Amino acid sequence: MTVLEIPLRWGDMDAYGHINNVQIVRLMEEARVIAFGIPSGTGTLDATTPTPYVNLLAGVGDSVMTLISEHTVKYRRQLPYRGLPVRVDIGIDKVKGASVEIFYAFYDGDDIAVNATSTMVFVSKDSGRPVRLSEQQRAEVAKLR
Repeated sequence: MTVLEIPLRWGDMDAYGHINNVQIVRLMEEARVIAFGIPSGTGTLDATTPTPYVNLLAGVGDSVMTLISEHTVKYRRQLPYRGLPVRVDIGIDKVKGASVEIFYAFYDGDDIAVNATSTMVFVSKDSGRPVRLSEQQRAEVAKLR
C-alpha cells in the first residue's frame, strides 16, 4: 500500500461544500497515475515525469492499452472541501492474468470517507484482446505485498 496526499481544488467541491462524486473518480485517476505511472502512448514522458511508487506499467509497450474496465465507489461519509490535500491509501487488491484490481481509501481526518476500486486491464491495440501481465509487472506488484 502507498499513502498519497492529493491536493483538492475549489472546483472539486459541490454546492453542499463536499467533494462532488464525479470528482472522486477523477481523484482516483490522479492517485493511480501518481502511484503506478503514466500509461504509454498518453503523452510525452521525460525527465520531468514523476517516478511512480510502483511502476505497474514497466515494460508495457506502445502496442498495449491500459484501460479501466470497472470502478466501484462506496461513500461512507461526506468528504468536505478544506483546502488541504486529501489522504489516499492506494494499493493492489487482486492480480489476475491480464488485469489488476486497485483499491483506494479516501480519508477525512482519521475516518475513511470513501472506499473504491478500479479494475485495470491491459489490452492489445491491434487485436483488442487482453495482454497478460509481464514478469516485470508482477515483480512490481510484489513490492506492495
